[in-house]
Formats: sequence, C-alpha cells, structure tokens
Amino acid sequence: MYRSYNYYPNNNYNNNNYSNYANNCNAYYMDLIPRLEEYIQDELQDSAYYYALAELAPTERAKDILIEFGMDEAKHAKNFQRAYYMITGRHFIPKPLDPIVIEDYEDALKIRVLAETKDYEKYGKEYLMAPNKYLQDLFFNTRTGEAKHAMRIAILFEEEGEED
Repeated sequence: MYRSYNYYPNNNYNNNNYSNYANNCNAYYMDLIPRLEEYIQDELQDSAYYYALAELAPTERAKDILIEFGMDEAKHAKNFQRAYYMITGRHFIPKPLDPIVIEDYEDALKIRVLAETKDYEKYGKEYLMAPNKYLQDLFFNTRTGEAKHAMRIAILFEEEGEED
C-alpha cells in the first residue's frame, strides 16, 4: 500500500489536502446563513420602499424606474432565498416588513443612494469571500444591480426638477 510522505513532521497535518478546505467551507456556510436571512429581509424591505416611493413619483417615467427598482430588489430577495434553501434545505420565513414612512420624495431618494452604495460595498465583500462560482455570481449580480440603482437615482432627481 502506498503511503505519502509527511512533509510536516512537527505538525498534525492531515494528508487529506481537502480537509482544511472542507472545514473552512462548512464554517463559511454556517456564518453565511444568518447573513442571508438579513439580506432576504433587507431586500424585501427595500422592494416595498421602492413601490411606496413610486406612488410619490412626480412623473410616469420616475414611477416606472422606481417600480423597476422594486422588482429588482424582490428578485434579489428571491435569489438569496434560493441560496438559503440550497444551503439549509429549508425556506427562510421573513418577518413582517416595517411600516414605510416617506415624508419627502427628494430626501427619500438621497437615503436610497446611500443605502444602495452601502449594499454595493457589502455584496462586493461577500463576492470576495464566496467559496464557489454560484455564490460569487449571486453576489456579483446583486452588487451590479445595487450600483445600477444608485447611478440611476440621479435621473429621478432630474425628473423631480422638471415637475417643479
């Protein structure tokens, strides 16, 4: 029987080259589960916020853009839910959404720019930590969607200015 040479005699090195990787992946997934729960909840809340904001839009074009954002955020939540199911074998049941209160349309847009750029950064970090292509693609695509929203909000400021 062939036995490989132990190159690390003073170390409790396991000759199974994948054992440390497997342990790290398992730890990664266990740590990811509560973050996915948070992301699902946040994306659902963001989706509802955009739909509420669309009701205050000054033009049809602005309303259409905000509805599109709401649909994107719901899709992000669905994609995170799919990843959650793949890891846990169960569906995450979100909590009821917080009430949405929008006092000023322009202020709400400013809040959304900050939130979208924060999410862009958060999902970028997740992308860099993801141990497989599926999760890398999930976080990369979600990050791209958040960036698109942040950049397109500038159009909504212009739309508001046209209505004044």
